[in-house]
Amino acid sequence: MVEKSLDLDGANARLDSALDRLERQLRETRQQLGTASELELKVQHLSKERSRLADELEKTTARATDIEKSAKQVSLRIMGAMEKVQMALNGESEAS
Repeated sequence: MVEKSLDLDGANARLDSALDRLERQLRETRQQLGTASELELKVQHLSKERSRLADELEKTTARATDIEKSAKQVSLRIMGAMEKVQMALNGESEAS
């Protein structure tokens, strides 16, 4: 009878140990799932932010191109005006 009692006590101890491991594993899994969900939300947020920044970059690049073209036109006009002023100072007419 004592032998059966020891076997039962040992079985109970092993069961308690297995249940403790299972509970620990469940807590860890819940934490990992929570972390995975948080990471997924962060990835979604970063993806949206990346798209927004890509759109903004595209618009800014187009605007910079327009400004560059305008700057070239202004530069050509200034150079033309400077030539006319120089000709006027030299007493030359535009028709010459």
